[in-house]
Amino acid sequence: MKELTLRDLRVSTQAERRDGRLLKLPPRFHARLVELERSLEQARDGARDDAQRFERANSDISKLSNLKLELHKHRERKLTTLAREKVNGQQPSLEAVTEQELEFLDNVASVIGQHRQRLLVRAAAPEVEPDTAKSAPKAKKAKAAPLPEPSTPTSETTDSLDSTVAGDDGSEALLVRVLEDLPTFTGLDARNYSLKKSDVAHIPLYNARMLLEAGKVERLEDEA
Repeated sequence: MKELTLRDLRVSTQAERRDGRLLKLPPRFHARLVELERSLEQARDGARDDAQRFERANSDISKLSNLKLELHKHRERKLTTLAREKVNGQQPSLEAVTEQELEFLDNVASVIGQHRQRLLVRAAAPEVEPDTAKSAPKAKKAKAAPLPEPSTPTSETTDSLDSTVAGDDGSEALLVRVLEDLPTFTGLDARNYSLKKSDVAHIPLYNARMLLEAGKVERLEDEA
């Protein structure tokens, strides 16, 4: 296999910049990139007695650094998109992801999932009334507000009660029964959901999983 050159790196970087998809890199790309960098550094070290060659070698190393950084920026952005699709329950193609990039993609997906879970569980938690214990007599306890009567799901959340369905973005939805009133939240399908106790509705699979873990809903059907 021939050595990687600055021209090869420039071609790969320009292609990655133009294409919206993550592109498949040549075989052993990262290893060959390390070899190229080592070769340029050796050429610079061997040209210290020749000012012109030394300057040219330094220029090549600078070009290498700039191209390498640009290439990784484009790929990191696309890998983040793949990680988000993975968290959304889609099945993005990982064919162009290198072995070295898989760990990055998995870590980003984990961070996104944990972030969404914290926000969703907090959004789904019932609102707590301000503490009035200081102003009220100690012998008396504040009465809990009566739960509102179960209501019919809004048109935004009422779907047919058949099997798990697919959303517009390719993500799936799950049929659940709501166990307690929930504040309005925005699902992964960008729709607002206003759900009350005993409502039955299809909601995006990711949101359903988070609410199931929080004990806010129960599943009526198995995931497809």
